[in-house]
Amino acid sequence: MKTIDIEWRHLQVKGETCERCGDTGALLRGLVANLNRECVPRGVQVTLTETPLGPESIQESNQVLINGQPLEASTPAIQVGSSACTSCSDLTGRKESCRTLELGGESFEVPPAYLIRGEVCRLGRCC
Repeated sequence: MKTIDIEWRHLQVKGETCERCGDTGALLRGLVANLNRECVPRGVQVTLTETPLGPESIQESNQVLINGQPLEASTPAIQVGSSACTSCSDLTGRKESCRTLELGGESFEVPPAYLIRGEVCRLGRCC
């Protein structure tokens, strides 16, 4: 069976993550479950690996990689940005800005499901 691995890197301090990352985690867990319902019967399994990061690696937080490649690598029109994150600031005790994705004039704090799904479907040819 072919495997497509989604890795989610996120800030974790004393077992807690920020609201933005928490929303991404919930989205990914649901998306992976749905993708597996479609893809496993076609010989493709989608896995989710959660990689907790400390405050020293916050610039990588809320990053989604598919088979080791950042989501934005598959779509050149996606730009990586950042915006202030009160939730991360509460966790680290200092002012923080977190990763965003910008596409088509919109800024996304949580990576859009359609981009992740599209890349998995392209790689696995299963949906």
